[in-house]
Amino acid sequence: MTKADRALREVRRHTFDRVAERYATARPGYPNAVFDAIETVVPPPARVLEIGPGPGQATLPLAERGYSVIGVELGRNMARVARRRLAAYPNVQIVRADFHDWRPSIPGSFDLVLAASAFHWIDDEIGLAAVSRALRANGWLALLWNHTVRGPARSRSRTFWDRTDELYRGHAPSLVPYDGRAERRELDRRAEIRRGGLFHPAQRRSWRWRRQFSAEEYVQLLDTYSDHLAMPADQRGRLYDSLRELIDGSFRGVVVREYLTVLYLAQARRPAAK
Repeated sequence: MTKADRALREVRRHTFDRVAERYATARPGYPNAVFDAIETVVPPPARVLEIGPGPGQATLPLAERGYSVIGVELGRNMARVARRRLAAYPNVQIVRADFHDWRPSIPGSFDLVLAASAFHWIDDEIGLAAVSRALRANGWLALLWNHTVRGPARSRSRTFWDRTDELYRGHAPSLVPYDGRAERRELDRRAEIRRGGLFHPAQRRSWRWRRQFSAEEYVQLLDTYSDHLAMPADQRGRLYDSLRELIDGSFRGVVVREYLTVLYLAQARRPAAK
């Protein structure tokens, strides 16, 4: 990653905090099957370190299952929203800190380190090494992402993607959604996890599912993405207006967005630090 790319990432990883409330309501969570899979390798009550919990989309299912969770959250507003949403769970603590600087009070004390749609914001030179230091001997890493997929040819969701591509080319050409080849490259991170020899080869599991959105719900969702938030307000407004018009006019007010949720599970190769 170039110096310019690192600088851009540093700016964008702070953008979510200004839409913390919207993020909590607009962003979808994760299928229950994800947490079933995690539970098979690390059953509760285990001690979990969550990197970048945001408003708690993955934290809440962990808390409900009885895990003891410490979430390290960069954003002040995100941390506030997460604490409010998880107030009923004494087994959860949200710490406001940058994971790049944060250190556990007792190294090697976690059974599981989890990052849900957050690990790509962590510096490559810090991430896996810091996770390894935080884990107990033979502890587990769980990395989780929701990816959007276009859907099969001639499907309603694929038609919507194709129509929105036209709008992005007109209003925000730099944000034209990725093509299938870019999507496939994004979805496999096993080599990244294996690099450095800190973890055994990762298991990769995935689940396909879909969710419906009204025009306003869809725009609210887009307005939680860092690349959309980085757009000038007037340009972003024109794009959103065109999307609302498309959904309400051509799709009768409802669109389907298809998701592929991908989970990587990897066991630490090295004993925990003393």
